[in-house]
Amino acid sequence: MQETIIRKITDRQVIKRNKILFLLVGTLFITHTSCSDGEVYFRYHHIERGKWYSDSALTFTMDSIGFNPAARHDLSIELTTADIYHYKDIWMQVEHNLIDTIYRCDTLHFRLTDDYGKWLGSGTGGLHQISLPYKSDIPLDTSRLYILQIKQIMKDDPLIGVEKVGIKIIEKI
Repeated sequence: MQETIIRKITDRQVIKRNKILFLLVGTLFITHTSCSDGEVYFRYHHIERGKWYSDSALTFTMDSIGFNPAARHDLSIELTTADIYHYKDIWMQVEHNLIDTIYRCDTLHFRLTDDYGKWLGSGTGGLHQISLPYKSDIPLDTSRLYILQIKQIMKDDPLIGVEKVGIKIIEKI
């Protein structure tokens, strides 16, 4: 009788431990897969004092060793602005060698707010972060070094209220 009671207590402890272990492993798996989203490159440049000068090119050097050459990739420009940013949009110039070894220059125009002045993207505490799609479905070779430079080409110099500029590359599955 006493053995049966001890066995039941032990069985309950094992079941409880297994449930906790399963919950922990499940949480770690979900956290890992939800954070990565196929991301193979993500870098930011902090803009000193929130003043982005027109002659200040932000250079991103991407070592292609981590890229899967059989996959296609999407690239976005990540932008963080403060409440003191005065415009609804931003103009940027991007120079890159993503397509081949010849450098190309693109002029980009992105809206940052809707027609009513509400910031697009997400934000808290006076900062607003937005992901701006730039290139999609591009192949990246593992034997090349990729360089991408971003400059602001707005009329203000410096452009006030830009806190961070970055790029993110996601591998399409």
